[in-house]
Amino acid sequence: MSHDPIESLARNLSDELPIQRDLWPGIERGLDRPRSEPKPTWQRVAGWLTPLLLGTLLGLGGGYWAGHKPGQDPQAMVAMLEVMARQHEARLVNARQPFFQVGEQEGKSSEGEQTLKQASQELLQALRQDPFNPALLELWLWVQQKELDLIEQQQQQHRRLQQL
Repeated sequence: MSHDPIESLARNLSDELPIQRDLWPGIERGLDRPRSEPKPTWQRVAGWLTPLLLGTLLGLGGGYWAGHKPGQDPQAMVAMLEVMARQHEARLVNARQPFFQVGEQEGKSSEGEQTLKQASQELLQALRQDPFNPALLELWLWVQQKELDLIEQQQQQHRRLQQL
């Protein structure tokens, strides 16, 4: 049997390490102390009011600046809306593409998708009649984003189900 110096050193080691200092008082002080100092009420109110005030001012100003001005061609705005609608349709197709599997029908969509698509088409029709209406434009863009969000949520749910 060979004599290994590491084995002899390991046998001479104690099973427990000696305690150098007690850590509990420091932990207890950390538990008793609040995580952060509470902000004064005026700072909390200002934190909520500032973005709301800025959003309101920019929204009202944006509506004023984006409104129809004499001499603007409504056909140019309608053409831009049509381009935006085609781009959105392309984004929907690209978003759905990895989701479909062999044997699934591409035309199959959920009730929520159908509702959002119908709302999008109705808003686009209203925008063709009044292309300089900023509220209609904002609502149309919001509905388009919700369509994309819904497809993404469906894909995430589908992936989770596949993982099970």
